[in-house]
Formats: sequence, C-alpha cells, structure tokens
Amino acid sequence: MFSIRHTIYLISLVCLLSACAEQQQTTSEPAPTQTINAPRNQTAKQESYVVVSQSSYPPFATRDETGKMVGLDMDILNAIAEKQGFTLKFIPHDMDGLLESLNEDGADIVATGVNITPERQKKYDFSQPYLEASWVALVNKDKVKAHQWSDLKNKKFVVQSSSLSETQLKNTAISADVLPLKTVYLGVAAVGKGDADAIYDVDSVLDTYLKPNTPFIKIVDEESGRIPFGFVFKKGNLPLKTKIDQGLEKIKADGTYQKILDKWYPKN
Repeated sequence: MFSIRHTIYLISLVCLLSACAEQQQTTSEPAPTQTINAPRNQTAKQESYVVVSQSSYPPFATRDETGKMVGLDMDILNAIAEKQGFTLKFIPHDMDGLLESLNEDGADIVATGVNITPERQKKYDFSQPYLEASWVALVNKDKVKAHQWSDLKNKKFVVQSSSLSETQLKNTAISADVLPLKTVYLGVAAVGKGDADAIYDVDSVLDTYLKPNTPFIKIVDEESGRIPFGFVFKKGNLPLKTKIDQGLEKIKADGTYQKILDKWYPKN
C-alpha cells in the first residue's frame, strides 16, 4: 500500500505534468489574428482647386460684408463642385495678370465673367459658355444727351484697364478719349459725377448699376454684337475642363443653374 507521502507525491507530479502540457500547448499555438473592420463608406480625399477672381466685378464676383468672395461665378462653381465631388478655394486677384496666373501655376481656374475670344482660346482652355451678354455704355442722362450709340461719338469714355472691354472699346473707334480705371465701380462713379461721359462694358455687369432713383441709362453697342462667358483653365488641362463642363450640364438639368441666374442676374 502507498503511504500518504507517496500519494501526495503522485498527485503533485500529475499536476506538474498537466501544467507543463498546458504551457507547451499555449506557447506552440499562434494567437488568433485580430480583424479590424475598416469603416464603411470611406472615400478618398477630395480633390481641391484654386480659383482666382476679381473681387469687384458684380454680378460675377464681389465681396460680402465679411469679406468673403460671393457672386454668380462663385455660386455656379460651388454647385458644380458639389455635383462633381471636389472642393474650391477662392482667391481675389486684380484684372492685371489674372489669366496669366494659370500659366504661373498660381491657379487652376479663373472666373469673373471672362469673355471667350478666339485670341484667348489660343492660349487657354475654356469651359462651355454659361452666359452671353451685349456690349453697352452707361451714361448719366442728367449730364449727357444720348439715345443711341452714334450719339456717343467722340465722348469721354472710362473703361476697366487690362480688360477685354478696353480692347473692344478701342476696336469700335467710337472715341479716342478713353481713360482706363482699375475697376468698373470707379468708372461708374466717374460717370455719376460728370468726370466722364460714359463707361463701356457688358450689360450683365453694368445692369447692376441700373437701380431706381439713379440717373443712369444704358445704350447698346449694336455693332459689336454679343459675347459668351466661360471659366478658364491652363491650356491642356482637359480633365478639369471635363469636370466643370459635366457639372455645368448637371446643374442646368436639375434647375440649380437657373435659380443661381435668377438670384444674381434677374434681368436675364
């Protein structure tokens, strides 16, 4: 018969062997792999583009009371960006050197009612047109007696410097007395004070100054016809042009474009 001492020894030995076997099994088997589920609907980082624009060219672009860039072009581009899944950063820029900023890699898009011309299309790519306008002059009826374009022959004109309006006015040969100013606003103010007889630009811009209780009237330059507006890209940037064109078609189809147009340019 086993003594009590032998019994305790056997029990201890069995427990020791069992513990060793358990430890060996634990160390020899790899730990189960932990699976982390990636969040659903995770999307890639959105593309972002820089837009340069004049800050005083209503209704296309201006600043609100906080200094934020707002206007027809801003609303159209923001609506397109929402449809196409990218973001935009708007930066103000003088008219001088505005288009050239594309070739200096300072911008991806130029906006502010930029007119599409064959000369410009040789240097830059344009979106499809989103608006058309007529060339007109704004005069102060209390200071200048004019009812048609020919009445402005040899009158003193003001026009925004470095703009297509300046070039187009000179092409009309209506007057050699032309004073370029930095902004349209300064030109309208000069006409209002009688320092100039007329300011020349497109009706979509000058119509914003035809408000009640003002002395301004509009005279159409019938000979110069109408001109389209588009967003501008660096020559060869067809992927971005395609995104903008496709987005423009979408906001026209769902009525967003017309709502924006009615907001900023109701006379259209």
